[in-house]
Amino acid sequence: QWKVRRTLAFSIHELAVILGDQLTAADLVPIFNGFLKDLDEVRIGVLKHLYDFLKLLQLLHADKRREYLYQLQEFMVTDNSRNWRFRYELAQLILIIELYSHYDVYDYLRQIALTLCSDKVSEVRWISYKLVVEILQKLYACGADDLGLNFINELTVRFCHCPKWVGRQAFAFICQLLKAVVEEDCMPMDQFSQHLLPSLLDLSSDPVANVRVLVAKALRQS
Repeated sequence: QWKVRRTLAFSIHELAVILGDQLTAADLVPIFNGFLKDLDEVRIGVLKHLYDFLKLLQLLHADKRREYLYQLQEFMVTDNSRNWRFRYELAQLILIIELYSHYDVYDYLRQIALTLCSDKVSEVRWISYKLVVEILQKLYACGADDLGLNFINELTVRFCHCPKWVGRQAFAFICQLLKAVVEEDCMPMDQFSQHLLPSLLDLSSDPVANVRVLVAKALRQS
């Protein structure tokens, strides 16, 4: 019965705490993997507690844990295309970033974040912008300035030059969030001023007022 599996999917991370690393890896991981391919009502429980479960699996080889990153892409596809809460939960996986190397984050989570930033549902988009900022923060914290710059260029092309005003608004909001990261010395100031600030200033004359308002907010915090 799917309702029983759903209950277990929402609480499997608590069982893992009780059983410990070895028993979890041997007995719960296969069940967990099965839930990833189950009905949406079951999968949502796995997704909601994915970080809690993976954090307990320190015994798993890095390659095994990386397999879950591959499978995150599958959560973008649901039984019902209007079930946007899946994508919303996916966008909230900010904590999972700490469990993986910056290379893995760049290769797998970056693309998911970019896709979610263009979602049809505004709730999903707004939470996704925070995910983008966390990914950039991770890249710069690990000294991967080249990957960080590549990501910034990708954001500029995709959002700052977007024909739709929602995309340009997204760029302004991401810049606003990144200002706090710069002030905490988690991202070099010169990277922001050279590669993001000129594009942000260009948007100050955007024809859409909603975009200009967010540009003003970002600049006010500078």
